[in-house]
Amino acid sequence: MKHLIKPLTTLLLLAVFTSCDSDDGSSSNGNTLEYFKYSIDGGANRIFDNEIEAHLETNTNTIIDRYEINATGIRTDGSLRRIAASFAFNSNGNFMPNITYDWGIAQDNTPAPTFYFAESTIGNFFLITADHTVHPIITMVNSSNPTIIGDYIEFSFNGSFQDDSNITHSISGECRVQRGVDQNFP
Repeated sequence: MKHLIKPLTTLLLLAVFTSCDSDDGSSSNGNTLEYFKYSIDGGANRIFDNEIEAHLETNTNTIIDRYEINATGIRTDGSLRRIAASFAFNSNGNFMPNITYDWGIAQDNTPAPTFYFAESTIGNFFLITADHTVHPIITMVNSSNPTIIGDYIEFSFNGSFQDDSNITHSISGECRVQRGVDQNFP
């Protein structure tokens, strides 16, 4: 009997911890003005519409400008789920050109327009490499570019990605967010 206590305790703890996170990400506060949402394999939309902010981020030490988006959603237990997203584009060109943005993170040596996001919610991390050849996710801006503070940007994305087990999944999503105050770094 003594040798069964440790395995049974482990199983009980595992059951408690895995059953505590029943949040599928679909709870919403009903905000239709600003939101970020995505779905994997046609499942429930993971919705982030509690607080959302976006801003242009420039840095004179690089040729890359970024349009950063941060959003939270309220989980069923009242805690927050979070995403961070980023468009990157060449600062020598147009602001947020209406073109296709490939999945990835732009670097100074390859300033191609890119889009990337990650979710950092405990129990539901979404974090994949920024390699477009492995994760062919395409993003399209569906609205006018947010050229002034207060303008809205709307975009959608879809494609596929491989998880850590090399299983391919589909992903799609959309966002609508108002441009906030720029952040300029020397």
